[in-house]
Amino acid sequence: MKKLVILMLLTINAFGQEKDTLFIIFQNEHKEMNSVDYTHLMQTGSPEEKLKKSITYLIEQMEERDGYDYEFKFSHHNQSQKNYEKFGGQPPAVLKKPKSFLDNKKVLDIEFFRTTPYIQIAKTFEKKDNWEQDGVIFMIDVDDIKNDCLILREVKFSRPVKQ
Repeated sequence: MKKLVILMLLTINAFGQEKDTLFIIFQNEHKEMNSVDYTHLMQTGSPEEKLKKSITYLIEQMEERDGYDYEFKFSHHNQSQKNYEKFGGQPPAVLKKPKSFLDNKKVLDIEFFRTTPYIQIAKTFEKKDNWEQDGVIFMIDVDDIKNDCLILREVKFSRPVKQ
């Protein structure tokens, strides 16, 4: 029996260019944070297979906004196995870890988004000089923490577009 071993490098530099894995604590109780579970919409296109959770986490951009999108989006999007086989790709990771997993790791929270300028937030998640995501991002929803166990959902980042 073969075993798959995943090694995660955890060098985090919130404002630098070298980053591998970032963690964000998400709390719906903050007015600047909202989540939308759209699993049922994805399920409509794949009635023969029960799909895993698809959810978008939205965090308001705190700088003054004038006629443009204002939320940073972090999407955890699942498709049917049939689509992955036909078009390639793989589902986003979902990891279960003890709370102690986050000890000695830099974890971003609402204060990061409240106190950090728009462009610095973008640079935290994107490669230098382009909008492509740099590294892996995991969202940890406090509503999913149970019995000292965290659920980390891999997400894709997109920023609001300033016009």
